[in-house]
Amino acid sequence: MKHSPVYRKRIVLLSLFACVASLLGEARAQDLILPPQPAPPPILFIPEAVRMQLASARDAKARAKLSLEEAEARLLRVEGQTVLKQFNAATFELGIYQALIEDAVQVLQRGGTSDGKTRDLFKRLELVLRKHAARIEFVRRNTPSEYSGNVRAILNRVRDLRTASLEAFYGNTVLRENNE
Repeated sequence: MKHSPVYRKRIVLLSLFACVASLLGEARAQDLILPPQPAPPPILFIPEAVRMQLASARDAKARAKLSLEEAEARLLRVEGQTVLKQFNAATFELGIYQALIEDAVQVLQRGGTSDGKTRDLFKRLELVLRKHAARIEFVRRNTPSEYSGNVRAILNRVRDLRTASLEAFYGNTVLRENNE
């Protein structure tokens, strides 16, 4: 049975249309909706300009004071960026904040805890970290879930550093229990 040329053209066009429709259907099926992924953790680093300032500090007290001032400035930026809903920038600043605080604790720990001046610096650091923990908790509550895990990790680290500061301050007078 022979078909007319018009009929053949219609068959070819219909089969071509069916192929294109099936390809479009496959393309739509590939567009899967993924759940929100957590943001990558912040990079912990101290900017070169701040690092130079810290290196030029004359003693541990000056360096600790400068570190705390820089950390305070970074935390203010984090709060401002959180209000403006710039969460990537806030996470970046939190990484710098954490690096500054950890650097301050390391410098004080290298100095030892035997003298009263170092213990006073640890106490000052502990008081500042107590205030900062409340502010970081505020940031965490105003941050979407994909970023809040990073903020929570930094908050936990600040609490650990605060505990380390307290332990350094009272290290000579507190007896520890054996957890055996």
